[in-house]
Amino acid sequence: MLKNYIKLTFKVMLRKKYYTALTLVGISLTIMIVTIFASFIDQIVSANPPEVNRDRTLILDKVSVYKDGKQTDAMPSLTFLQKNINNLESTETISYYSTKEFVSFLNGKAAGHALKFTDGNFWKITDFKFLEGKPFHANEVKKGDRVAVINEKTKAYFFNENEALGKTINIYGLSFKVIGVVKSATPFSKVYADVYVPLTTDVNIQHTDKEIEGTYSALLLAKTNDLKKVRAELRTHFKGKNMISGADSIKVQAFTALEQFSKSSSKNDDEPEYGKTVVIILVVLTLFMLIPAISLVNINITRIGERAEEIGVRKSFGATSGTLVAQLVIENIIITLIGGLIGLGLAVYASQLLVQLINTFDPLFKMPTNSFIISWQVFLFCLFSCLLLGLISGVYPAWKMSRMNVIYALKGGNNI
Repeated sequence: MLKNYIKLTFKVMLRKKYYTALTLVGISLTIMIVTIFASFIDQIVSANPPEVNRDRTLILDKVSVYKDGKQTDAMPSLTFLQKNINNLESTETISYYSTKEFVSFLNGKAAGHALKFTDGNFWKITDFKFLEGKPFHANEVKKGDRVAVINEKTKAYFFNENEALGKTINIYGLSFKVIGVVKSATPFSKVYADVYVPLTTDVNIQHTDKEIEGTYSALLLAKTNDLKKVRAELRTHFKGKNMISGADSIKVQAFTALEQFSKSSSKNDDEPEYGKTVVIILVVLTLFMLIPAISLVNINITRIGERAEEIGVRKSFGATSGTLVAQLVIENIIITLIGGLIGLGLAVYASQLLVQLINTFDPLFKMPTNSFIISWQVFLFCLFSCLLLGLISGVYPAWKMSRMNVIYALKGGNNI
């Protein structure tokens, strides 16, 4: 039966090419935009490599100081982090990092690079794929060795296809020896950088970091998925402590990437509520898909109206309304899936154009051309979107068709 429906669908598509073209254009453009948006969200919140532990990883990047009823928010200093959160019982591993930038000059051209100062635990929390070499470890960090791990984009820029290990790159006037090359993380990720170096090589740290305020953040890998324990321990740890003369209290913020994206970080460090944000995103996507769905409904009603005689013949030979509704809905879903596949292909091309457009506004610090990746989660979401769009735009016209008067339809009329 399904095989016959598929054959009939292609015959219907070829019969009225104009309506078919309008339908496919509307579907493909809708799915293209949905795919790019879903890819962006996925790379921010999903546990994709190298952030395979993202569901257990909290980001501590904010310290709040309360004094005389006023709140001052800032990034914490490395000294503050190492002194106060180094021995949390609810965490498995803690890593410290600071993201900065530097500019290189090669063949008379300038290029910007994202630089991350971090430690050996950074490589334990993340799961980077090393294409060459190895990460730096605690001993190298402790000694302040000028070693670097670079991503594949940076290797291509500095060394083309040549071997990178053992060679040096210049950062802030200092030479760093390349000991590893990793597959790039997504630029929307907190762990993304072009170059990773030991935080003990951060020569400007004394000038930028104060006792509490500074330029560093922490990755906290919880022992379990119960992240409330980590936040509860942080609240208990800082409760009643007076680290600044005259300050009433100090609190820190530690949330997952999903919680941060939902902008649910509360000022009093309570448990975040991000369910509303998820609902808002789904409502926005549904409303966005509803607009082309309405157009598709009108096209489908017109298409079904032109098939009135065919439908009348089928009903006169005993086809039930349920059978005809199922047939037309399945036909519409098949067409929607075809348009969805076209939309996925367009999304790959359009995402590259979007990156190029973004890079025109910041030619120094360019995003990689493959910044938007279609993961299996995004693919499944787009498949679901196609099915939803097919149902939304197909059920009502099919229901209208089921009420068609047989005699009037056999005469070629259209009373839907």
